[in-house]
Amino acid sequence: MKTGRKRQWTGYPWNIVAGVLVVLVMGGLLLYNHARALAGQGSGSVTQVLSVKLNYKKGDMVTVAEGVPIYRGVVESSVSPDLMDINGYSSAQGSLQIDAVRGEWIKLKGSDYTEFWIPGWYTSKESRSLTKSIPQTFKLQSGSKLYLFPGSQATWSSGAFLKEQAFIVAATKDWYGVSIAPRVWNKESSTYRSALLWVKAQDVAQHTKVADGWFSRQLAMPTSTIRHLIDIVLNSKTTSKQVAQWLGEPDWQEHSGNLNDTGYAMSIGKTWRYERADAHFLVTFNKNGKLVRTRWNIPQDDRNGVVSNWEFGGSDEYQFTTKIYGTMLPATLPWKSVWTNQGEINYTFLQAATDDVLLIKGDDGGFSGGYYEGSIYALDRHSGQRLWGINGGFGRQQAEVDAGRQYVTIYTDYDPDKKKYVDRIRHLGLKNGKVEWEYTPKQNFRLNGITAAKNVVIVDSAVVEGSSNSWLTVLDSANGKTLWKRKLTTGYELLNKSAEDPYVMYWEKDKLIAADPRSGRTVWSIAAGKSTIEHPERNPYFDGIARIDPFVPSQPERWMLLDDQWVLVDLNNGQKLAQFPARVGQQIEVLNDGMVLIRENNNGEMYGEYEDYITTLYDPMTEKKWWTQNNKIERGFVEDDQLYVIKNGYPSALAYDSGETRWSAQNTIAAFQYPTNQGSYVVIDDQLLLPMGDDLLVMNKQDGTLLGRVHDVVMGNPEHRDRDAKNGTMNRLGNEVYIGSSNGRFSLYNAGSLKTDISR
Repeated sequence: MKTGRKRQWTGYPWNIVAGVLVVLVMGGLLLYNHARALAGQGSGSVTQVLSVKLNYKKGDMVTVAEGVPIYRGVVESSVSPDLMDINGYSSAQGSLQIDAVRGEWIKLKGSDYTEFWIPGWYTSKESRSLTKSIPQTFKLQSGSKLYLFPGSQATWSSGAFLKEQAFIVAATKDWYGVSIAPRVWNKESSTYRSALLWVKAQDVAQHTKVADGWFSRQLAMPTSTIRHLIDIVLNSKTTSKQVAQWLGEPDWQEHSGNLNDTGYAMSIGKTWRYERADAHFLVTFNKNGKLVRTRWNIPQDDRNGVVSNWEFGGSDEYQFTTKIYGTMLPATLPWKSVWTNQGEINYTFLQAATDDVLLIKGDDGGFSGGYYEGSIYALDRHSGQRLWGINGGFGRQQAEVDAGRQYVTIYTDYDPDKKKYVDRIRHLGLKNGKVEWEYTPKQNFRLNGITAAKNVVIVDSAVVEGSSNSWLTVLDSANGKTLWKRKLTTGYELLNKSAEDPYVMYWEKDKLIAADPRSGRTVWSIAAGKSTIEHPERNPYFDGIARIDPFVPSQPERWMLLDDQWVLVDLNNGQKLAQFPARVGQQIEVLNDGMVLIRENNNGEMYGEYEDYITTLYDPMTEKKWWTQNNKIERGFVEDDQLYVIKNGYPSALAYDSGETRWSAQNTIAAFQYPTNQGSYVVIDDQLLLPMGDDLLVMNKQDGTLLGRVHDVVMGNPEHRDRDAKNGTMNRLGNEVYIGSSNGRFSLYNAGSLKTDISR
């Protein structure tokens, strides 16, 4: 694993302007996609403005100072100051070449072909006397005007936008710089910034420093005002001490998400949460107490009416963001863990469990070239203490727990210490990590992988490198000795899922074969041609046919795709228990009572929008279709007469017998369009728990009311790890609830204490 210093530029939207780094950041917000047209924010048209001529011409080199407002175009005086088209504020100095001059405005062009306008005064000697000041409220003399810059001919009359929406933030000679909040902070895909205009010092009747402790109840400061102040004051140089002074002490302190990219050692800081009914503000500090991230969580209202899944300013890998939620924000609930283990890799998934040991998969969550590290490790179930671990670097890794759950066989194909590919199969004691035996492949090329059946480990290796023929080598799991081998021809498939499978199962030459694990003798077989339909489990976004419970041995029945039929096979004897036709673009999901959700894409595609799907609840034993809906319904959990699901991306409850929607959290949450790859439902009394976005949400299972989010649990979106997330993110056994995370933490909670904490 890389442990070097993190790249300093990572996570900042930036432009190279004539070779100078200009980061469009100032205060607490970061503008994202600033080249979009900002509907409703003023025309921003480039037009001739009457002004004093400045001595600039095209081709001149000028210096851009820190804190200069950046515009898409020249702004006319007819545009209200709270509707200005502000792209952001510069945060670095440097020489830039003038591309055009228009009255008091100059246009600068970057080497990446970006173009932006600034008032020319900000590159003059006079602007060097500008100093920032602590935000102050103020009153203007009647009839006073605001100026684009000191002495500008472009002026604005004072108006309603100055009432509780403007602060003095700068000064130069006989002028004060005034920050004016945008009328609308967020709309569609854009974040708007505060304008900066100027007033004559003689026109200010009075001015007063803003009192500290902005979120305190005693100050009773409106959230919109706090948002403006934070936009002005907070930046990457801010410390936790300053935040505590300005904002007051937070309502909650939590461990942050990983502050580093994949490929670098984890860095977990602190996140402070300030919670109000109309907004949550999150401030994250690194280990040195420096501010590295902020985020506003805002419910939808007239001021923030937007498409529900937009996240403004990018994601939390960027510094300053705003996320729009539904009509209600989840308040933090103080559920305390019994123990928490802090791991070294982002995502933690429970793989298997015994009375004393938890087997965990660690995964950094990276994909498309960003995957650097995965691991398998064991925790003491009673204390959370780490017992042992194997780090597989960015290579493949597989773990097969034996049927008695005393040992685990781990396959890795990369050695991060030697920094080279080395196939290793190690059989370890689950409790102590002691290597009982190790199998060394004879060939000098990589294996296809391993799987397992009762008391054996199955090794799949190509006959020669690149060959589609394979040697099936079956090892005795007790000692690693070879029991038997078989050569499989092109097109074969291994069908074992776990060491609880009674036989070694594979498909070859139009036949499904179940072989005795000790001898290789065929016990039963089923004639079946190769299916013309792609198995849905080859889709990396498919979360699996059945949810695997890490605490419970797998059932001896399995749905298999044989010919073009879904067939429920008794693995003990090969009997076909049920079957129905398979179709292209179809997915099936086995519910916890054995019923099947059949999802079909009307276009016959692997992927699609929600409106492309129909879902049927099917009883395979009676061959009865209970109901069909024109919706995508997934992650089902049956309890009594209710079916809890994700319906078109949102938590919902359906009447089990009719499919009628009893409640949906879409309007309440309305923050995520594609949220269904993070975990499965867990029910605790009348509470329904589900990971969504960054939070572990708690809902009332009877009516879907959002009760809140669990304190100090950071969730995430593990791309292409849908099966791991579905099975291993959150599990309950009796009174014990095991919860993984996206910041390396894995915790045990007491189910009985959740209700007590909510009722406080």
